[in-house]
Amino acid sequence: MAVAATDLILYCAANVPENDADTAGGAIDPDIRVMDRTECDSIAGGSGDTIDLVSADAGDTQDCYLAGIGTDGSWKSETVALDGTGHVQSTETYVHLRKVELASAAAGAVTVARYNTGSQVTLTTIVLGEKGYKDPFLRAEANAGGGATKNLYAKAFAKNTHATDALQAGKVWLSEDEDSELTMDAEMSSDVTVTGGTETTTNRVTLPTTGGTYSWGEHATEGAAHALGDAEDGNLIAAEAQGMWLKLTLAAGRTPEQQVQWTLAARGSAA
Repeated sequence: MAVAATDLILYCAANVPENDADTAGGAIDPDIRVMDRTECDSIAGGSGDTIDLVSADAGDTQDCYLAGIGTDGSWKSETVALDGTGHVQSTETYVHLRKVELASAAAGAVTVARYNTGSQVTLTTIVLGEKGYKDPFLRAEANAGGGATKNLYAKAFAKNTHATDALQAGKVWLSEDEDSELTMDAEMSSDVTVTGGTETTTNRVTLPTTGGTYSWGEHATEGAAHALGDAEDGNLIAAEAQGMWLKLTLAAGRTPEQQVQWTLAARGSAA
């Protein structure tokens, strides 16, 4: 079988901090996907909903960690215990969901839905064997007015999840960047683009430098996309992943926003 678009998946790095002090980046986390902002970020047009969770497997009785923006504009987080094939709802009401993460790999597909007036509207699904979704820039905040511009760094991976076939002409770009605050560059080693990287940075406000000197660009269209693969050859063999460092630039005193639309897109062709 040839590689399909659904085989090229965007995953988070192992370290996705919720503050500016903890380590960022590292190896791929093959269990946590980059949260789809279109599906999960805007809940019920700003009025807020609880989150409904249900598994396709009766044995899924593990904890699920939820986090996001509540109706009062503050950060909310909680733990919800799955009840297998029975529906359970969050205690908090969310207008923007930023993280949904199981304690362990899903025994069955877990449907994540918004729950309002007795009905569920599906947001996304945690697939069998994975743990969920995260926003790479959790709880990002600008410095106060009069302070310095803040740059934050996070890493995501584009992975060819096909079991046997290689991907050719692989590329990644920022198909949406609402506030023009994001740029990116592929992970490097000795200034050469590499796959399967594990580079970290001390914290997310520290520039990654161990791989080389990064050149930040928006790559805003498919035509201006960044090539994937070792030395940017566009190739990802079966199960190979390319790390992409993302840079978020926040001006001091920037008006706080509960959500900003952005999308990291990837594409390639079958070998």
